[in-house]
Parts: sequence; C-alpha cells; structure tokens
Amino acid sequence: MQPPHTHRTPQLTIDIHAASLHIARPSMDSGYASSMASSRAPAEWQLSRMYENWKIADAATQRLLVDLRALSECEDQLREATKRRNAEKNAKQCVLSITPGRRGAPSAADRASNPSTHPSAQKHHLPPSAELISCVSVCVTQIAATQPAAERLDGCFDELRRILDDGRPASWRSSGSSSSGSSGFSYVETYRRARRTVATRDEAYAASKSTTKALQRARIAIQSSHSHYREAMNLLDAVCSPNKSRWEAFVGDEQSRQETYREAAKYAEKAQICYNECIRALQPHWDLLQREELEACEDLKEAGLLQALQLYTLMYGGKVLAMGITQQVQIMVHKQEAVFQRLTSIAVWVQNCTRHCETVELETRARRDAARRELVALWVRADEDSETFSLVAPGEHAHVFQPTLR
Repeated sequence: MQPPHTHRTPQLTIDIHAASLHIARPSMDSGYASSMASSRAPAEWQLSRMYENWKIADAATQRLLVDLRALSECEDQLREATKRRNAEKNAKQCVLSITPGRRGAPSAADRASNPSTHPSAQKHHLPPSAELISCVSVCVTQIAATQPAAERLDGCFDELRRILDDGRPASWRSSGSSSSGSSGFSYVETYRRARRTVATRDEAYAASKSTTKALQRARIAIQSSHSHYREAMNLLDAVCSPNKSRWEAFVGDEQSRQETYREAAKYAEKAQICYNECIRALQPHWDLLQREELEACEDLKEAGLLQALQLYTLMYGGKVLAMGITQQVQIMVHKQEAVFQRLTSIAVWVQNCTRHCETVELETRARRDAARRELVALWVRADEDSETFSLVAPGEHAHVFQPTLR
C-alpha cells in the first residue's frame, strides 16, 4: 500500500551566499560531498541529491543574470556620466578662453549663455559618479560570489536528464502508465512540448553564444587595429603634418625622422593584421552588417591600412626624389585621415553590436533555463503522482530564487 499524498509546506527563498557555503561543506545536505556519493547509497537518494544540486545551481544562475543586468546598467550610466562631465568641462574651458587673460570662474553672463556650466544644472543632470562606481563594485563582488555555483547548472541538469529523460516522465516507468498519474493529469502532449521547447532553446542559446564569442573576438581585433593605426598617425603627424610649415617639417635630425617613419610603418602593419583578424571573425556573421558598415569595409579593403608603410617607401625607398614629392606626401596624409574615419565607424559598430549580442545571449539563456525549469517540474510532478518521492521527499522545502528590486 502506497503512502498517502503529503501536504507540501510553502516554498522558501534561498540565500545564495549561504547556499555557496552549503555547497562547499561536506555534509549530507550539500550534495557535493564526494564521500557521500558512494555506490552503496540508494538510487533514490542519489537522484534526490542530483535534484537538490540542480536547484541550488538554478537559483544561483537566476541571481547571476540579475546581477549581470544590473552591472551593465551601472556601467552604461557611468559611461554617460563621464561623457557628460567631460563635455561640460570642455564647454567651461571654452567659456574661459573667450576673454583672454581672465582667470577664475565664469561670470553670471557666461553661465547664462552656457547653461551646462551652471552648478544646479550639473547636479540635476549628472548622476553621482562615486555612487555609480560603488554600484559597479558591488555588482562585480556579487557576480564573483555567485558564478561558481551558477557554472554547475549545465552539469547538474545533464545529470538529471541522463537518468530521467528517456522520453517518458519518471512515474511512467514506475507505474507503467502511458497516459497519466494518480492525479489524472495527462503528460503526453505537455511532456512532448516541454522536451521540444528545451531542444529548440538549447540550439538557440548555442547559436547566440557562438555569435557573441565571434563578435567579442572581432571587438578585440578592431580595437587593437584602431589603436595601432592611431599611433601610426600620431608618429607621422610629428614629421609630415599638413599643419606644419615646410621649415618645421624638415628641421631636425634626418636619421631620427627616418626612424619615426619606420616605426609608423610597423604600427600600420600591425593595424592591418588586426583588421584582417576582425574581418575573419565577422565572416560567419556577415549578414549582421548594415549598408553603411558594408561600404566602409569595402573602402578599407580597397585602400588598406598601410598608408604609413607607403609613406616610408615613398620617402626612403631608394628612389631619387622626384618633383612633387611634398604633394604626394600630403595626399597620402589626407588619405590616411579618411581611412581612420572609416576604421573608427567600423570599430564603433562592432563594439555596439557586441554589446547587443551579449544582451541577447543573456536573454536566450534565461529562456532556455526557464524551459528546462518547466521540464524538471514535470519530472517532479510525475514523481509525486507515482508517490515514489525519489526526487523530493514529502514536506521538503524547495529552493526558489526571488529577485530583489533594485
């Protein structure tokens, strides 16, 4: 005779930090103690421990997603606050430079003509940077504390699925029924849909994760390319800037000038290598690029990023300097400016697209985990209907994560 259904107590909220300590402690409750995982333990107890491990990892993952979103929001606000503060600082310097020789703070007339310099305006529009920096620090600390437990989620779910997911709920194996448990709930279509949903969202998450990794590689490469190219431009600006007079451009040690050209050429070569790596990372996801970015990539493909190397060859390639060499140098310098603008636009797009892909990946993972949660709930319900309680003992509290409002 089977025991009667036991009334479950209300679900309790898990403390994720306490759970982390609970996981690390070698006890019967933790589920991670290797000494308790012997083959002598009953199969029901091992299955119950797997379920408890999954619940703890699932709660940690939900907390982690909340903290990651909060971190992203704080970082966005901090960037915006820094940008506004720098803009207002530059505006204030412009106001002070209007009247040469005057020192001190701008007058009331200056503040009226430039409202962004008014203290009340700054206080109203700009969030306190110190508070935002503190928020970022708190989020980073929470993420570091939660991540180890969250990283176990896939492994814990795979352990449960390996044992329970053979196409039937657990109660079907114990009761031999193919339609419903003792409660009269029909599992056939519900369970089939749940398994199909999990498979679909698993694939979507894997594709999103792959896209994000590719964009992250492209972002690192384009940032390096942009930095190298700008360094090459800065070096050339010291020897052949169009803003310099002919006398300023040609004075100085010729050997030093040649070394500057050579160093700029090396930076240009590094910029080209990094840019090529960015394009290789983007190739599988080329459909993400819009018309403007496609045109910029086409322009850079034709022009290349080796203008500094071409200048070095032009100046020190061993040929006799022909008439019009100065004009050729200036043309190459202007071409370099145009290439840099194109490179900057692509770098900005890659950076923004990467951040969007990271957000999509988090959302896709949340949907995948929600589908898995529903599938596990069906396993538990099937177990309860069969009254074997191999997953959850009667009256045992469940760990449920409740996100806190920020």
